[in-house]
Amino acid sequence: MDDVGREAGQGRAGRPRSGRPGPPDPVDARLARFSGVVGEVVDPLIWGLDLEDEALTGYDDETDPTSDRFVRSYRTFARESFEVETLRTPVAADAVEDVVRAAASGALVAPLHADIASPVEPDTTQTPHGTSDFADDFADYRSAMRSIVTEVDAVPLESAELTVDGTSRPATRVRVRDVTAVHVSLPGRDLVVTGPADLVDRVDVVTRPIRSLLHPPGRR
Repeated sequence: MDDVGREAGQGRAGRPRSGRPGPPDPVDARLARFSGVVGEVVDPLIWGLDLEDEALTGYDDETDPTSDRFVRSYRTFARESFEVETLRTPVAADAVEDVVRAAASGALVAPLHADIASPVEPDTTQTPHGTSDFADDFADYRSAMRSIVTEVDAVPLESAELTVDGTSRPATRVRVRDVTAVHVSLPGRDLVVTGPADLVDRVDVVTRPIRSLLHPPGRR
């Protein structure tokens, strides 16, 4: 997966120090194709959120509407994840369920990523053969993932509303444990908002041009 983080637009990787133009910057090419508005939380600190990252993520796949996304990732003061994803390609009606369930599953699986130990980490649990068995850890991880996906698939979807740009819009929602994922369609773009259930329904989400987010006034 190709992730282009907050450093994406700062400077021009394609311009060497000599000042002569270099090859086109692939980051700029992706931003140009993604030109338009993307979602964000208004005044995140009011909601106890801190912006952790913003990134273009995904890969080129014209058949998958989620393959090209702009993601703004926040973290609550309790270290919970909150994400606003902007999909460059609108989602077909028969694919919305898969998108919402995948977002909820991803949020629930995320904490597992930090739990699987690398076989070269010096502080892993000792076994008779040295460090902990990475294969066993990975098998446990995959088993936990499958369990979460099965749990999410068993929860019925809900018709809901999500306020974007001050307007309440029809949305599709799934809530599992304390995590909610909501999909809403906008003109030419779709948003998926995922996070703690008590926050998703209350935060103020707006859309703004992608360049103003990566290049706010005064940033150099």
